[in-house]
This record gives sequence, structure tokens and C-alpha cells, in this order.
Amino acid sequence: MPQSPRNVPPLAAGTLVNDRYEIRQSLGKGGMGEVFLAYDRSTQEPVALKVVREESRMPGDDEALRQELLLARSVSHPNVCRVHDLAPSPWGPILVMEHINGQTLHTHIRRRKAQGGYTADEFRKIASETCAGLAAIHAQGLVHGDLKPGNVMVTKDRAVILDFGFAQERARLSARRPGAPPDGGTPNYMAPERLRSGGASPEDDLYALGLTLWEMWTCRVPEPGYKPRAKPMRSQIMFDVPAGLSVDEIKQVFRCLSDDAEMRLPARRLRFFNPVQLTTSQQIPRERLAPGPPLGRLATESFQPGAQYLLVTYCTNATESVGKIFPLTRPSLRVGRRTDQDIVLPEATVSGAHAIVKWQAGTWAVEDVGSTNGTYADHSYERKKTFSLLHGGEAQLGECRVKLVSFGAKSPHDERAQAYLARHDGLTGLLHREQLLKSFREELAFAKWTGTPLSVARYHIRGPNRHVSDRPTILEMLALRRVAQRVVELTEMMMISMVPATAGRSGSLKFAVGMTGPGIEEARHVVEQVVAQVQGLMPDSLDLVASVVRADPSEPVESLLDF
Repeated sequence: MPQSPRNVPPLAAGTLVNDRYEIRQSLGKGGMGEVFLAYDRSTQEPVALKVVREESRMPGDDEALRQELLLARSVSHPNVCRVHDLAPSPWGPILVMEHINGQTLHTHIRRRKAQGGYTADEFRKIASETCAGLAAIHAQGLVHGDLKPGNVMVTKDRAVILDFGFAQERARLSARRPGAPPDGGTPNYMAPERLRSGGASPEDDLYALGLTLWEMWTCRVPEPGYKPRAKPMRSQIMFDVPAGLSVDEIKQVFRCLSDDAEMRLPARRLRFFNPVQLTTSQQIPRERLAPGPPLGRLATESFQPGAQYLLVTYCTNATESVGKIFPLTRPSLRVGRRTDQDIVLPEATVSGAHAIVKWQAGTWAVEDVGSTNGTYADHSYERKKTFSLLHGGEAQLGECRVKLVSFGAKSPHDERAQAYLARHDGLTGLLHREQLLKSFREELAFAKWTGTPLSVARYHIRGPNRHVSDRPTILEMLALRRVAQRVVELTEMMMISMVPATAGRSGSLKFAVGMTGPGIEEARHVVEQVVAQVQGLMPDSLDLVASVVRADPSEPVESLLDF
């Protein structure tokens, strides 16, 4: 696109652009461009025009604008501003966008400050809609790159995110070196890692989101590098919005502001509403091992080689095999430990020839061939001679678990699966011990920041005449899987949780669940009810034993798991 000529008069009210857009007024200037309200004579509707000012132009900005158009068009969401067109003009390239009739959240915050701050419900509405817009952006694999109150518009009925993509593309085109000054965004809202080394990312967006919500609490613009978690929450807030919020809502903002990018909750899992007033059950959006997209009609009507795979999710004696993928290339495949089998599993409890998986009428049948340690369907304590394995289902061969998925090695779905298995135990879906300790440190930091109690429920499964440290039997493994998952679900339900409970394995037959908010007696009452409801899910030979401990921020977090 041509550069803007210097002899063209500046854009002002009444200027007609491209014989179509009549400028009405300037809506504001930013670090990269200026936005005007204009009237589209063709559609007879108001639009917003964004022009990169001549003095702000950088090499690559024309391509950046083109990329912003393409990126913005891939996101269709009521909380993300729509971009209609990119047009050349005598003033340079102009981006034609949806006109949002409202005020920026920056201005909105200043006005609410004069009126005594936000109410909890006002905060919830803006927070929910901003999170929904950011989740829609991230769902397309995109990054905003400059999220802040000035890039969120608040109207009478919604909050809308503006200007994503341009800052990201400019940051990408610029040379990034450790220690280089950050560009393409606003330092006041950048995560620590971006301030250090630059580069926009979804995790940086989440930190910016946390600071944006924090600014709604405090009515103060954060200084670059400011860390709200460094001081107690109540000593920093001008208007006590959090007093009307639940513990989970406050915790979500705290997690967004973590220095550890891995601890920031994804935007799709952030929710703000009053759980006490909710009349319908809400599914908690916990992290799961997704099996990939379901098969299309063609693949279900006839066998398609390589359309599905077996993903190893758990191995007691061959942990290096977890995450390995085996393509189902033939309609009948032999599974076992011997090298002459089609799918070779190194797990010691898998028999030399263990089972056969067969394609039958659109699904797979697993047939045990007389294995020593048995073959089990998901959530079943009985050995199975044969059973159907559906898409996303799991089977246990001895002490090895496999999941039927529709993605191959090195695919984006596989990368997500590997990341999940690196953090979560493939048997129970709970966090690994080291990840659990890391998450409990975060819970303890939050408890100290807010002055909220943290209790930890510690569970273990016991059988007769054995020590809990002994290697579990297959029956105990199956019971642990079934019970642990149900304990977490019941705890979240009884706690009226909005975010997943912090829960993980702490031993061979042990796991722990964090409960932030209730006192120790209330926590004990919750655990007693959970144990009473879960005991019936276990074989008669096993018992679930539980204890509750109050977390002390002055004690090492490892002490919470010493039982």
C-alpha cells in the first residue's frame, strides 16, 4: 500500500475518505494510530476508521494492518470488535471497524472512582465479558498483545475488546533480544517475562487481564513492573469491591497476576458470577485430556487406516512410555509385551500376548486373549473378556492404560496431550506430586494475601493386612482412579466452587485436595460427607480414610502431604 503523502491535509470533521467515509470526529490517539468516527455512505451506518499516523509508521506496518484484518475476521464474538475492511487512501491504509458506542474502560474506571467505585455485580459483568472476548481470541490461536482498560470499550449492554493483532504483529516484526525495551504494547500492563525479554503471548495477555481487573478494584493505573501480590490485598484497594466477591473470583485475579506464567488460568476457565444465587448446576471447566475431534461419517462407516490411535496415559513400570502413540493401521491388531506383537507395550504387567483390538461396525472391540493380569474397561473392577472401546474411552491392560484418540504424534492435539500428561497423573487425572506442591504454594500465597484459611483434605485407600506404602494391586489402582475423581467432584460441589479444586496424588494410594475459604471445622464436615458418599464406590475389601489439616504459611508446603 502507498505511503501517506505529506501534502495531504489532515483528517478532520467533514473530510470524505475514498468517496465513502465521512469523518465526524476523532475518537482518540494511541501510540500507533488515531481512530475516527465516520459515517459510511454506502451502508448508512457509523463506523470507526483507524489510521496509522505518519510520524508513528514503522517498516512492516502495512503488513501488520493486513494481518490485523485477517486475524480479526477469524474471531466472531460479541465481546470482540468486528473489523470490516482494509482500504488504501491518500492518508495511508485505513482499517474500517465496527463502531462501539460507549466509553473505554479506562474512562469508565475514572467515573466509577468519582462515584465510590464498582459494585460486585458491575465488576462481574465487565470481567466476565472481557474474559469471554479474550478466550475467543485465544481459541483461534491468536494473541492480543496490548490488553488494557484503554482497549476495552464499555457500552450499556456489553464490554468489547478492541485493537488485537496489530500490537502482536508489530512486536513480531521487531528484533527481540533479551533486555530489549518492550514494544508493541503498554509496559504498565506487561507480564514480568515480557518486560524482561519482550514478545507477546497468551500468558502475557492473562497478566494484562489480571492488571486490568486489579485496576477496577483499586481505581489506580499500575506502574510498569508493579506486583500487586507483593503486599496484602486489603492494604492496596481503595474501594473494597472484593468484599462482595467469592473466594474463587478473587483467586482467579490473583492467579492471573502470578510471576509464573504456568500458574495463570486460561481465559476460557475464568468465570465471574455469584455462585450462591445460581439455580442451575455449572460444570467446572477443568483441564482434561482431550481425545481430539470425533470421526466423520466416512471414517465410521468403513475402516480408515491411521484415523485413530492408542495413546498410553499411564504405566506403573514403564513411565517413559507415557505419552507414546500407536497408530491403528489395520482392522485387527495384537497388543502385548512380546516383540512379535503389533503394538508392543513394555509394561511388565502386560502379558506377552495380552489382547486383540478389532474394528467392528464403526468402533473398536478389545478382546483379552488369556492375559495374566487382566483387561479392564473404564470404571470397572471386573476383568473383561471383550468390550467396546469408543472414541475418548480408556482401557487398562494390566497396569497400563491406553486411550482411544483421533490425533497422531507431533500434532497440535498431541502437543496439548503431552503437556497435560507432564502435569497430571494419567491414572486419576490429578496433578503429579511436584505439580501439586507447586499449586499448594500458590494456594498458600493466596491465603496469606487475603487472610483466608486454607485446609487440606488428605485421603488414602487401605486394604486389610497391608501397608499403604506397598505397591498397589490392580484392584486398588482401579479404586483409586474411580474414588479420586469422585472425591474432587463432590468437594467442588459442596464448596460451591467456580474453579477446579487443587488436587493431586501424594503417594501410591494417596491424594490431597485443597479447600480455600472454609475454617477447619467446616472443612472436616465437608470431608466427612464426601467419604460417606464415596465409600460405596469401592470394593468391600477397601476403605477410604481421610484427615484434614489447617495449612500454616510459615511451614514448608511438603508438610501438608506428610501423612
